[in-house]
Amino acid sequence: MSNPISRRSFLKSSGAFAALSLLAACAAPAAAPAGSEGDSAAAAGGEINLIWDTFRGPGTGWNEERIETFKEIEPNVSIEFRPLTGSSQQDNYGKMYAMHAAGDLGDIVAFDPSHYHFWRAINAGIIGPIQDLADADSLDQSQWFEQFMVLQHYQDKLYGLPSWGWAGQDTLVINKKHFDEAGIEAPDPAGHETSMETYGEWARSFYKENERFGMAFAYGESAVAVLCRIWNTSFIDPEGTKCLIMDDENAQAALRWLYDLAVTDGVLPAPGDGLNAAAAQLEGKVTMNWGGSLNTRNFKRDITDETIAEAWQGLFPTREDGKFPSQIRGGTWNMNAGTQHPDEVYAFLKHITDFDGCLGFNLVAGQGALVRPDVLDELIKQDPVHEWFIPNLENGIPAYAPANSRGREYTDAITQRIQILLDPNAPVPFEQGVEELYTSVQDVLDMEPA
Repeated sequence: MSNPISRRSFLKSSGAFAALSLLAACAAPAAAPAGSEGDSAAAAGGEINLIWDTFRGPGTGWNEERIETFKEIEPNVSIEFRPLTGSSQQDNYGKMYAMHAAGDLGDIVAFDPSHYHFWRAINAGIIGPIQDLADADSLDQSQWFEQFMVLQHYQDKLYGLPSWGWAGQDTLVINKKHFDEAGIEAPDPAGHETSMETYGEWARSFYKENERFGMAFAYGESAVAVLCRIWNTSFIDPEGTKCLIMDDENAQAALRWLYDLAVTDGVLPAPGDGLNAAAAQLEGKVTMNWGGSLNTRNFKRDITDETIAEAWQGLFPTREDGKFPSQIRGGTWNMNAGTQHPDEVYAFLKHITDFDGCLGFNLVAGQGALVRPDVLDELIKQDPVHEWFIPNLENGIPAYAPANSRGREYTDAITQRIQILLDPNAPVPFEQGVEELYTSVQDVLDMEPA
């Protein structure tokens, strides 16, 4: 199949990010990355040494393969791979900020827009534009879907090339075996007809005390954002300045639906239980797990006992505006603004984002990188489950970012307070929990720009 995702629909989302261009750029001169040699080495035809700092793909072999194949193209360029291994993605961003401050950040890095660090890193002078390099190269940007290319731009300049990209926590990953055993017809995996009332009924009916949870929820920003969108509203406004959950009846209804399942009925794992929902689903201990396309693919891949589990998914009902509840999210590969070898860094960015690089990023590194039409076509050929992901990519809703680029504080506030709100072991009244969630998030949105 050729180009199954409409480029026209991807372009429609770009307006949501226009508000972010209001952030003022205040980039400071960046120090040269540690370990980089000066331009004299390149001019003399000597060895050029670059450093690649990332938490994407370590331990899979993908990073090493990309370095080795790049060496075949650019034999005078050596790349040192330094994997970042913080306990969380946000920890790794914090480490990169510290490395930059110490003059020790590599030439090739990643400050992802959908983790809300992209604009902060640009304004801090950490990552530099590749617009002039792309123009001189006549780079064909249509090889990536426009929606994910939109994420690579800031103030009319290109700052990176797409790494990962998907429709966010837009799916209930389903163990179809439980539906078959109960004589219930599973939902259309590419349809949007199932109501949230029905999903709630299923979550309760599949629950078995001390044996199985009817549903598991991802207690974080990306799932909460989609939850509100199912009820035809948003968690924050498109401008990224106001949390909407206190005054919006739809947002209240969305949170109430989840609160009743988690606290009132107790059919969800408690936030503090430390349950690995994906692993538990493989063992038949979770029927529906709130996740996204990558989770569905990985669930199918990881099943070892087909008598216990069969991979399926359920999408959320179509909104009143015709959109499908989702949160289009994506990442980026960037160039350190202080690199002494921008041409070589740019060439490597192209190498890790071309067809082979992106395909390997999916299949070897295990990332959800649905950012290229040719790669998506190939993924569908290898496993038809990838075709289930097309509707929400075609008709999804972009992520709304905090305008002040306080990504770490924003996501932390949501995670901490949504866990308190939904904890059945230490229940708080619904109204109190929602107000505390709102206050914590709004306090972050009111902070000065990072």
